[in-house]
Amino acid sequence: MNRTIHLTLSAADIREKDLTGRIAVVIDVLRATSVIVTALSNGASWVKTVASIEEAFQLKKTGILLGGERHALPINGFDCSNSPLEYTTERVLNQGIVLTTTNGTQAISRCHNAAEVLIGSFLNHQALATYLIKKVMPVELICAGTNNEFSLDDFLCAGLICSSLEKSGKFKFDDLGKLAIEKWEQSQSDIHSALQDTTHYNVLKSKGLISDLDYCLQMDTHNIVVSGDSSNFFTKKA
Repeated sequence: MNRTIHLTLSAADIREKDLTGRIAVVIDVLRATSVIVTALSNGASWVKTVASIEEAFQLKKTGILLGGERHALPINGFDCSNSPLEYTTERVLNQGIVLTTTNGTQAISRCHNAAEVLIGSFLNHQALATYLIKKVMPVELICAGTNNEFSLDDFLCAGLICSSLEKSGKFKFDDLGKLAIEKWEQSQSDIHSALQDTTHYNVLKSKGLISDLDYCLQMDTHNIVVSGDSSNFFTKKA
């Protein structure tokens, strides 16, 4: 029997009770999930996501870096912003990271009922899709969105993941999943052009974060699956 893939369009649309018995894949391409994938690929011991700045400061101690942003800006007193380019091996090797962001970590905080929470991005899409094909539970692809609104960058990434899963013949898709596949297929030749008029893409562009955009929209540069537990503690799966 084919497993069902459902899509959620923003953090505000997450139906927490409906995640029971499902794998939740959180997607915040620009930039939280790209940061998590990058940090763990570069040797961070773990990443714990939290919803508030206050909680992050409470967890600060030796061997732990604080990272994140509010409205795309760095947070005073934090070690890193939300740019994946800051999470180099030299900076994060053997460090724990506490991350809080405007969108991605808020979405993650609402997924505590899921059987497993995975991190999705363009950077690790193929490794993630391969992992999902081997599992037996239904899947919820959760687009974090921007300020609780729909964000096309996350939707395109969900479409890419759905497209890869569709090829396995083991999944069936709701209407949003089918639409996401169609939109991805229309946009895959030039993702920057597809996003050039979108809100969050242009917020980052206006702040001079072009290198972050280029980095986050790369395909399959990281062969890594990132899994978290109900306390939002994420590690790289062996």
